[in-house]
Amino acid sequence: MSQDPKAVAGLVADLKMLAAFETAADWREQKAMDSAFSALSWSDAGVKAALPEYLAASASERAKVDYAFNAMIPRPAQDIDGRQAVMHTWIKARLFSYNKEFPFQFNPYAQ
Repeated sequence: MSQDPKAVAGLVADLKMLAAFETAADWREQKAMDSAFSALSWSDAGVKAALPEYLAASASERAKVDYAFNAMIPRPAQDIDGRQAVMHTWIKARLFSYNKEFPFQFNPYAQ
């Protein structure tokens, strides 16, 4: 990764769109839901490449990603609209790509 990947900005932008989508879903605002869903980083090549790898990963490979995701988004996707689950999977694929490049360290005692 020789270029600045803008990892934090991309993650925060996606989390904002997820929050906007969930808020719109709570209010049953279909246009706002559509807008938030469309504004997710669907064109991010790094996440696109990581998505099939994340889906094919073993449970142990997904564990850190799921832990990080659940720390940020503790509620599971609701049944209101299947797109919320798709957004969750996209964000997990983003985290998977980050973990692949820079492995997550969740143990404060690890060296």
